[in-house]
Amino acid sequence: MLPFLLGDRLVARVDLKSDRTRGALLVQGAFAEPGIDVDYVAGELAEELGEIAGWLGLTQVVVAKRGDLANELAGSAQSG
Repeated sequence: MLPFLLGDRLVARVDLKSDRTRGALLVQGAFAEPGIDVDYVAGELAEELGEIAGWLGLTQVVVAKRGDLANELAGSAQSG
């Protein structure tokens, strides 16, 4: 589980896996911390995951439906 810091605050956690065959960074689970602005955090996290995928030479980010942040993150990852 990878913590996601936004500024100086822990706002989410993600379970990541690289699938080099598919060229995808897999988000196996995305979990929000209590009291966050889910839409804002999902957008920021999607941007960061896109950068991570690029560093790894992957072309896409695929978000599974596990976790209370997954739906918003999937929407942000597709639009970003």
